Amino acid sequence: MKVLLVSTSDQKGGAGIACLRIFRALRKYSNDEVDMLVRDRQSDEPGVHTVNTNWFRRCVNFLKFCMERAEILWLLRFRKKYLYHISIDNFGAMGLLDNPLVKNADVINFHWTSQGMLSLKQLEKLLNMGKRIVFTMHDMHYFTGICHYARSCERYLVGCGNCYFLGRGKGDNDFSRRWFERKLSIQNRQTISFVGCSQWLTDLAKRSKVFKDMRVINIPNPIDTNVYRAIDKDDAREQFGVTGKYVVLFGAYSVKDKRKGFHYLERALNYIHAKYPGYDDVIELLTFGKGDPSMLSNLPYRSKSVGYITDEKTLVALYSAADVFVIPSLEDNLPNTVMESLSCSVPCVAFDAGGLSQLIDHKRNGYLAKYRDHEDLANGIMEILQAVDRNVMRHAARKKVEEYFSETVIAMKYRELYRAVAG
Repeated sequence: MKVLLVSTSDQKGGAGIACLRIFRALRKYSNDEVDMLVRDRQSDEPGVHTVNTNWFRRCVNFLKFCMERAEILWLLRFRKKYLYHISIDNFGAMGLLDNPLVKNADVINFHWTSQGMLSLKQLEKLLNMGKRIVFTMHDMHYFTGICHYARSCERYLVGCGNCYFLGRGKGDNDFSRRWFERKLSIQNRQTISFVGCSQWLTDLAKRSKVFKDMRVINIPNPIDTNVYRAIDKDDAREQFGVTGKYVVLFGAYSVKDKRKGFHYLERALNYIHAKYPGYDDVIELLTFGKGDPSMLSNLPYRSKSVGYITDEKTLVALYSAADVFVIPSLEDNLPNTVMESLSCSVPCVAFDAGGLSQLIDHKRNGYLAKYRDHEDLANGIMEILQAVDRNVMRHAARKKVEEYFSETVIAMKYRELYRAVAG
């Protein structure tokens, strides 16, 4: 069987990285012929191809990306705050439909394809060609009108409209409602299968109006446990110049993304500073990801940003240097960072939100704090730092990943799905 994975990027953002990991797992543990097609190719991985086969297509596809962002900016009335919170799938990449890999594939597995990779028109053409299609959902976008995460809004259950991101008061028949109905109007949708990377996302999708009577299953993302495993902590800390007795780690693609909740970590650390004065000289914070290092200037402890990291060996050393990884996300699916941290035997603290409870077992391999409660987040951090059985938690963190998220486990689940889809 010929299987093609399609994503906007192979390394940019959590969804692109997750897609590449699934691709690697399938190549290792499946006897299918597996390839990957992207627009923004950043790796030299064998089997990963790009639609930008020449400079002309590269220029055209970049222009399409700009046109899609420009239309969204206009819809937002030029409020840049939400520019990357929504997508409209109105522009697809040149060279996608006529690519030989697409034409010859028995099953096409789309991942995160926003920002000009796949348009709804292109999807309709593929369905009319009789292509067997799987969508792996890395956020809520496939069953909402335009947003990637709906926050507390549940209008996707009935058809969207009066969208928070577009500015409430525009009425039920705003662009989000019209684009929601556009998704509903696609013919042969029942031949598409959907995968939620977390049980949380899968359950939301099953309730949505868009996915009524459609196949929706849960298959988490995999991780290479041979790559992501703890190294000597002293060596790791020396690499990053860490001197604190306890190291708290925070990381995200964009540290400034409010959805990732860095401001709650800031409040939690200030709470710890006030409640535990004896820890002033022993706690140190490390952060990684895109962001402004000046965000650390108001923190009560020594803090250091190491910037955006893509090299896996460096990431492994970074996790290995930490005693606890903190991710106070307000909305999240199945974050790669948490899986990476657990695989490196580092307990995690997070709010009990989204798919995080599928990764973190409360007080076993981490701590699930009350939602938006920075004091309970602080309690979780201190519970792990002060734990007398911290090695037990570290072992539980590693065991969780090995049992549920290893490459072999996930590859076999996808292989079974592809065979069911292909008939």
